[in-house]
Order: sequence, then structure tokens, then C-alpha cells
Amino acid sequence: MSYESYNFITIDQLIDLVQMDLTYSGMFERILPDLEIKRIIKEHCLEWFYKNYQYALQKMYFYVGSECFENDLYVAYKYFILPEEVENITRIFMVADPSLFRLGIQAPHLSINLGVTNQPFLTSFVTTVGDLGVYRSVISAFSDEINKMSRETLKFDFNPINKRLNILTSLAQNGSDRGSSEWSGGRPAGVVLETYAHIQPEELFGLQLFKDYCIGQCRVRLGNALNMNILPMPGGFNFQADAIKATGTELLEKVETLIKGQSNVAWFIMKR
Repeated sequence: MSYESYNFITIDQLIDLVQMDLTYSGMFERILPDLEIKRIIKEHCLEWFYKNYQYALQKMYFYVGSECFENDLYVAYKYFILPEEVENITRIFMVADPSLFRLGIQAPHLSINLGVTNQPFLTSFVTTVGDLGVYRSVISAFSDEINKMSRETLKFDFNPINKRLNILTSLAQNGSDRGSSEWSGGRPAGVVLETYAHIQPEELFGLQLFKDYCIGQCRVRLGNALNMNILPMPGGFNFQADAIKATGTELLEKVETLIKGQSNVAWFIMKR
């Protein structure tokens, strides 16, 4: 069974797929209600995947403008409430200049006409345009690396349960009364949050791993329900509750083992 190919489906289509598995395409009566399957998907399966499956999260950036530092919640308690889909935060950058170029390469005069041809050891009289292009690429890459080393990042504390973000680095107002942990410039234009947020649930519903996990959870739930209630079936047969539960547990362990065995490297910062 391949876990790589998947398509996007709705939660109602996923419920139908689970019911087809539990009833063997209508061979048996439906016992587990659709409402219970939906509850299992939302409260158990989605929660587990967002916490444990690395591809259930996607890097996203949020901009917090300077006016947000003046609202009543932040002034009184010094924290922000982030959207529910934010699972964790990796870095926070201060934007000291409203220009978006503050976040990128800060090498303003590296064009051929300005920064390259006026070098005393490298002029247009002794070099070609190709040489100038290579030189500019090297200088741009070097400037990018220097910019990463001097990028203004903030210390913070984030609680993924209540989604509260506390910025621990003091932000100086008008460049006055600054301590060692505060910024040397004036009031920032805002901050940018580098986060990992949940992808859309519909993007998970079509994943074969997620389907198998939902089916496993529902089999275990069905087995528990049959063990607690003896239901008379048409034709005088009975379900083997323990066998149903065992197959569900086996499927859950297979999915969890596969996901936990995947490489989940989040301890280093990627660069271009």
C-alpha cells in the first residue's frame, strides 16, 4: 500500500470510506454512527497528526504591526493571542524599518553601475560583463550571510495550548531608557513571526496514512462498543468484538510506527 499518493476529500467522504471499511461495503449493518466517526476524526485523529506528523504543518509568517503593541491586552498582560492553527514558533524578527527589504538582502549598491565597476581592482576596462556578474553574485551571497548573523531576533515564550505569545526582549520606545536587552534603535515598525501552522484538514483527509489511522481508531471504538453491548444481529450471528478491536489496534500501531520512524529534523535552520 502506497502512502505517497493522495487527493483532497471532504470529511463526509472520509466518513463514508470509514463506514465502507467497518461494514465491508454494506455486508453488515452500520453500528457506529456517523456523528461518532466525525467526533473521532476531529478530536483524536486530527489532534494526533498535528502533534506528531511533520507534514501536517507548514511554515507560515505572520506580521504583527506596531499598533498591536498598544492594544489593551498587550499593555495589561504583555502577550498576544495567536490563531488556533499556529502550532509552534521558530523565530521572531523585529522590523525596525517599514520597508520589507529589511528582511532580505541588505546590499543596496551592488549593481554593475554602482557597486561593482567603481572597485579599484576590478574595472570594466579589464573585465567582462560575465566577470562582473560572478563578482556581484559572490558579494550578494556574502552580504546575505552577514545579514543572517546580524539579524535582529527576539527572545520569546510561546504556549501552544492557550496560544499565548510573550515577547521577552524589551522594545525601546523612541530610543530612550534602554537596557542591555533592548534594541538600540527607536520604536520598531512591527515584528514578523516565523511559525509552523496546521495545513487544512481536507489536505489530510485524502492522505492514506490519515485514512488508515481513522479506520484503526473507529475499529477500536466499534470493538469497545460491541463488548459493552450485546446487539442481536439479523441471521443470528454476532460480531467478534475482540477481533475487530485487535485489527484496529494493529493498524494504529502500524501508522504510528511509520510516522515516528520518519526523520523529523527541526533543530537546525535552513538557508538558501
